Amino acid sequence: MIETHELIARHKKVLALISERKFETALGLINECIEISRKTALNYFLKGRIYDEMLDYPASIKAYEKCIARDPNNQKAKFYLGLTYLALEKFEPGCRYYTFRHEPELLRKFSALKPWSAKVKPGKVLLWSEQGIGDEVMFLRFLPFLETHSHCFTLQCDQRLIPILELNYPWLNFTPRGSALNLTQFDYHLPIGDLLGLFHKKFREVSHQFLAVRSNQKVKSLVENYKGLSLIGLSWLSMNEEYGQRRSWPVEALLEGLDPHNIAVVALQYLAPKSEIDKIRARGFQVIDDIDCHQDIDAVFSIMSHCEKIITIDNSIAHFAGALGLETDIWLPNLPNWRWGLEKTKTYWYPSVTLKRFD
Repeated sequence: MIETHELIARHKKVLALISERKFETALGLINECIEISRKTALNYFLKGRIYDEMLDYPASIKAYEKCIARDPNNQKAKFYLGLTYLALEKFEPGCRYYTFRHEPELLRKFSALKPWSAKVKPGKVLLWSEQGIGDEVMFLRFLPFLETHSHCFTLQCDQRLIPILELNYPWLNFTPRGSALNLTQFDYHLPIGDLLGLFHKKFREVSHQFLAVRSNQKVKSLVENYKGLSLIGLSWLSMNEEYGQRRSWPVEALLEGLDPHNIAVVALQYLAPKSEIDKIRARGFQVIDDIDCHQDIDAVFSIMSHCEKIITIDNSIAHFAGALGLETDIWLPNLPNWRWGLEKTKTYWYPSVTLKRFD
């Protein structure tokens, strides 16, 4: 019992040290915890999280594997192990463990339906959405590989995307995310993120631009006012509750090297504070901030297609730009999301994107 109380106190301290980015101290403390109890799976899970933050992924893999060896049902450790493999672009083990990202109660909603695969007999398939609108767009790149199958597919997605997707995927049915679903209408189901596991070997078979935009008269009239200037789209804030502060970057930093005499800035930032827009104008830039970047996604895609370049952080705009095949710089924190890898400047998801790293 004394050991248990001591471990709980030390684990809380380890978590605090991780949040303070004192990784070496946290690592020393978790090693002390392992000396107290080598059988405790949580010790090795926390050690894996520390190594993740230190970008020592081979070491984090070993830690997660030790955690799972002690607790074979540890779903969280398996999920983080999958993310680590994916960050290293080791897709086979990464996708295998990535399937543990869903909580059991969520999967139970679909228990009456069979999982879809290319080998099942024809039927009606629900592709259900997960995570945010950026991830929905990211996984769309695999949809063309479904068109040749003799199944009837319905894609659940963000309501704001449906007009664009109807243009690009006329063979698909759509249902808005968050609306009531009658699962008895379907024979099979598949979370859209599982398309990565099915088709990751076919990345290079997807066209450079896998989404086209509709003509938008409002946007067309708007950009007419800025003839003679290059349009540069800008997005600098993340609204992610867990990682938003880490991913965000000062708007002034994204303006470095841009000439206000030749460039007009298109504000693609959702909920951009007026003070931030004022900072851009204070540097001499004309700013186009007439688009509702939250609700009018159709107009967002349209005005982005008029931009010479997009400069953004890791948010939905990064995925929109990549899907449109636009020249794009994505600025990433030191610990990037798994989909961007570690040190590369290019990404298998979007060939037109260049990855930049915060100092």
